[in-house]
Amino acid sequence: MNREPKPGDYVLATKYRDGDPGDQWCVGYFSHMLVTNSGKVTDRYMVTGENGMFRANGFRRCERISADVGNALVRAIPLIEQSRHSLWYWRRNVKVLKAELDKQQEATQ
Repeated sequence: MNREPKPGDYVLATKYRDGDPGDQWCVGYFSHMLVTNSGKVTDRYMVTGENGMFRANGFRRCERISADVGNALVRAIPLIEQSRHSLWYWRRNVKVLKAELDKQQEATQ
């Protein structure tokens, strides 16, 4: 499946290709590729959200995701940031992520 985003696609984007949750990352909408002042198109993905662009320098990795995956990632930010797994691991294993969220919710009830 081709996950290369098109403008307007809902995406997961990470500052570095490895998807370390300790680095900047976001769930948002792909806007365009970063263009330098000299007009050169770079390999950086520009992603927007409710408040505009997430990172002025863009993201090195960006893939299309479903709204379901995006919602799970956003709901699980504390879990993801404490884990030793990359964002790309969680994106591929969203069922595991949802099960962890359900366990946490049951524990607080």
